[in-house]
Amino acid sequence: MKKILAVTICLLVGVWAGCGKVEEEYAMISFLIGDVKKNDKPVEIGDLIRENDRVVTAAQSSCDVKIGNSIIRVKENSNLVFSQLLREGDAESTTLGLDVGRMLCKPKKLVKDESFLVKTPTAVAGVRGTKFAVEADEKKNTMFKVFDGKIQVIKRVPQLESQSAKLLENAPAIEEKEKVVITEKEVKDAEKKVEQILKKEDPKNIEVAVVKVAQEMKNDVVITKKDVTAFKAEDFKEKAEVAAMAVKPKEIIKQIAQVVKLEKEKPKPDGRLLVTRYEIYFIKNGKVIWEGKVINQPLKQDNKLYIASGDYIYCASVEGPVLWRKNIANDGKIEIKDNKVLVYANGIPKALDAETGQE
Repeated sequence: MKKILAVTICLLVGVWAGCGKVEEEYAMISFLIGDVKKNDKPVEIGDLIRENDRVVTAAQSSCDVKIGNSIIRVKENSNLVFSQLLREGDAESTTLGLDVGRMLCKPKKLVKDESFLVKTPTAVAGVRGTKFAVEADEKKNTMFKVFDGKIQVIKRVPQLESQSAKLLENAPAIEEKEKVVITEKEVKDAEKKVEQILKKEDPKNIEVAVVKVAQEMKNDVVITKKDVTAFKAEDFKEKAEVAAMAVKPKEIIKQIAQVVKLEKEKPKPDGRLLVTRYEIYFIKNGKVIWEGKVINQPLKQDNKLYIASGDYIYCASVEGPVLWRKNIANDGKIEIKDNKVLVYANGIPKALDAETGQE
């Protein structure tokens, strides 16, 4: 009996430990820039996300969330709720509710019995392993853009919420380089039609009535090919960002955490710079403020590092504290001549004072 009890306890401990590991790996903040809150409290890299958690990003802020083998990026001024985070065995079911803002999505390739849904106040989208963006504005208009793969979209009519899955099955696919916009007016018009039909149905059999109405109204609710438009040039700007989205290596996260901690404990007036093999991170006030790519290796002179990365020019001491930074679009190419930093944009140099960064 004691042996049986001991085995049972071991099994329970193993299951508990396994569940903890699954939870940790399933949904978590994998990276963030600026001010991000979860349920009204500031978050840090590595914080877990659970079902019904709400994430809000401030201006000039963003947040990457790993969900199983999928990853999303919540852009600035966004409000997102994780309505469903379900994993049974290897099967994953995710539902995200974007109340307002913008989100880039890179879900895993789904198999049978898995789902990845995105809901806004006026639309519902179902995907099968694709790359896409969704935006919901304050007027409750929604836009979906597909960069790779396919999605299916319907108008979000409250009375037909229980029939969303069946309606999505009947929706034609929105494919690569296509986008669709759903306005609040279109959804309100569909709601009125549904309401008028339901008034004529027997309230005692409302569930049956809803199924019937969903079938009758599918052409008013499903987004059809006539609603879809092709990309314009400006619609491609996020494609590379979505494709590059990935969970950062643990060693990079560890380095970031160390600099963030140091900046919290011993803040520098102009923050600190962390340069890795591929990225540059500007850290100030105990958080990552900006992330850029290493285009060319930094130049070193007199224990100072000079580096250009598309948007900014940085001068930092070799220990990391930033001495100055300048917001100048550039090619990533810099030179140092006669105590001047030459920064190139479209092949044309611009001279900055090496000590102050002034032109």
